[in-house]
Amino acid sequence: MITDAGTFNFAQASDPQRISLYLTSRGWDAHEQGGGTLWTAHDESYEVFVPRHRRMRGYASHIRTLLSTLAAAEGRSESQISLEISVSDADVQYVRTDPAGDPGTTPIDEGVKAFESLRQWVLSGAVAASTDGIRLVQPARKPAAALDFMRSVRLGPTLEGSYILTVYIPVPPRIGQTEIEVDHPQVRLLSQPFQRRVSLKLREATSAAVSAADDVIQRRVDISAFTERAEKGVNANLCEALAGFTSPDSGDVRIDFSWALSRPVEPTGPIGLNRDQVTVLREAAQELRAAAPEEDVTVVGSVVRLHREGALGAGEISIAGIVEGGTNDRLRRIWLDLTESDYSLATRAHDSYSTVSVTGSLVRRGNRYVLQHPVGFRVRPEAT
Repeated sequence: MITDAGTFNFAQASDPQRISLYLTSRGWDAHEQGGGTLWTAHDESYEVFVPRHRRMRGYASHIRTLLSTLAAAEGRSESQISLEISVSDADVQYVRTDPAGDPGTTPIDEGVKAFESLRQWVLSGAVAASTDGIRLVQPARKPAAALDFMRSVRLGPTLEGSYILTVYIPVPPRIGQTEIEVDHPQVRLLSQPFQRRVSLKLREATSAAVSAADDVIQRRVDISAFTERAEKGVNANLCEALAGFTSPDSGDVRIDFSWALSRPVEPTGPIGLNRDQVTVLREAAQELRAAAPEEDVTVVGSVVRLHREGALGAGEISIAGIVEGGTNDRLRRIWLDLTESDYSLATRAHDSYSTVSVTGSLVRRGNRYVLQHPVGFRVRPEAT
């Protein structure tokens, strides 16, 4: 069923646990009452009733009265409060794009690219949070923790504005939490649940990448501006994702982070991306990939070229294929050297138009992709 943002927000905001979390974070006092809980503002000027469960008769009416009372108490709109309640148990990232054309719409090709980039962006944070090593290019085979995490991430509805993409990352509350404590994003990072560590890493890495782009623009420094920030999570995958949020014909991008009330942090400001920064990020991604290989990748495709000196011995081939399990399924032409026995196998695969696979370290040299240290070359059985 397709719903608009208002319907979505109200459905989420009518959850008793989310409402209780929101009221607790704003200092309201709870008192048990038949069928639910009576909440009183700290100055006792307002009170609201929260039913214990959705099945209670008149539940929707109670929630609408609650939202109306909160709007009067806080001097804000019901829609604003409803949105904050709906995401009170999740970290939410809002990516505000500015495509050309009518507000609230985006060209279909740009929209598809933006959503693909959104997934790659979140995945880059999950991989960085689940590994200790510093990599300029993340591995094609993602850690199990990162893949498990991605299954819990949700896309929210696009919101009012130019074209806003939303990502919901559910964050578990502290067990036994009796009061709201404010943590700085960098304090006690390892004690945080993995979901929160991903959100923190996303913000840290994104901010660092934008700062590196500024250094290139303002100080005319080289790729070292990015490699020096690799320990903060800056890598080719992140830079590609950020650059994919917009197109040359579009405006600036703004990324906002909203933190789950279940584990609050100090408020953080938005991160902006302009066209000049996007251009630098796109170039930086290419240079980072050229500077460091993607290790332990499996290439799957067809042999399209064979070359060796003489009738026997080792030789060079090229495969038109993709990286299996990678985030980018774009067809690439990949070159590699094979032993005599594997070259003979590649020749038969070429003649029979068979699919082959091989594992190694993928590196970019100029405009050419090269697979170094290839192992496990084989012809894949045809699907039936």
